[in-house]
This record gives sequence, C-alpha cells and structure tokens, in this order.
Amino acid sequence: MARAHNERILGLIDDLVAAAGVRPQDLDGVAFGCGPGSFTGVRIAAAVAQAIALGAGASVAPVSSTLALAMAAIEQLDVADGIAVSIRSRQDAFYLASFGIADGEPAAWRADRLLTACPDWADFARGWPLVGDPPPWLPGSAPVAPAVTVGAGLIARLGARALAEGRGLDPELGLPAYVEGDSPWRKVHQPHHS
Repeated sequence: MARAHNERILGLIDDLVAAAGVRPQDLDGVAFGCGPGSFTGVRIAAAVAQAIALGAGASVAPVSSTLALAMAAIEQLDVADGIAVSIRSRQDAFYLASFGIADGEPAAWRADRLLTACPDWADFARGWPLVGDPPPWLPGSAPVAPAVTVGAGLIARLGARALAEGRGLDPELGLPAYVEGDSPWRKVHQPHHS
C-alpha cells in the first residue's frame, strides 16, 4: 500500500505472526527499513520495531533503505558493476547513494546524500544505472533502470543477516537513519529581550 501504513501496520503484523505460527515474544530479532526515506514513515517503522522488540526481549536490525533498493536491483535486474539509487525526500530533494557490486553483493561507493541538484554524475555513479525515483534534475545522459520493488521479505533477509553477523541492537538504539539536511524542521530565531 502506498499510504495508510500507520493505520494498518499493527493489524498486518498480527496477521503475519499468526500465519507464521509464532508469538511476538518468540522473536529473536525485528528488522525494519530505517531510511533514508519518508520522515514519517521511517519514524513509524522504527517506533513499531522498537515496541515489538522491547515486548519480545529481542534485538532490532535497522536496514538501510538505499542498501535494500540496491539489493533489490541486483536480484531483479541485470546489473553488473554497480547501481545508483534514488529515493524522494520532499519536493525536489532526493536521497542518492551508489553501490559497487562484487559477487552479487552491493558495497557502498557513495554514502547517502540528500541532494537538490545533480552531483558530478560521472564521479557519483561511474555511469551506473539509477534505480528508484529519478530526480527531475538528473542529467539526460544518466541511465535509468526499470522499476524494482523492495518487499518486507528482503528487509527481513537483510535484517536476519545483520543479526546472524552480531549486528543486532538493543531496541532503544533502533533509530531512523538521518542524512545531513533531512529534518523538515528549522530553528526559529528567538529575539533577545533586554
């Protein structure tokens, strides 16, 4: 669903654990997409994951949204050397990252950045195709890959890998990933009174 996750997420989770034949308290870990991405959506995901993990005495495994998108591209498209990923933030601001590919696994090349104008694309993505939300300011020469989807199963697999590698966190540390400049809030100048 594109919207209304906040209204349906707890019911969907109840249905999922019932279908799997487990109780929430049986969980060892809870994976969630930690962003970057929709400010509200990422915060809801983190809060729900923290609550479930706290109740179950489990760890959390935050999964980068850009890493998940790169992995989905590797699994769903014929990409060889690398992939650039883009996720809309707001208006004309986009999160961009790029990943080299080695043995079918993405490795960060350029870390997540919030951009409102095109970086030096040759340096940023080395001519790799872009997957995700193409920014309107993307150069016409930049290759854009077909759409890919990131499902809960992929987040679960990447989270399970992180947990197996000992990268699980205490629930209170399962926070959204914020990229410099991506808070929608601005400081308000307070006048000085004498």
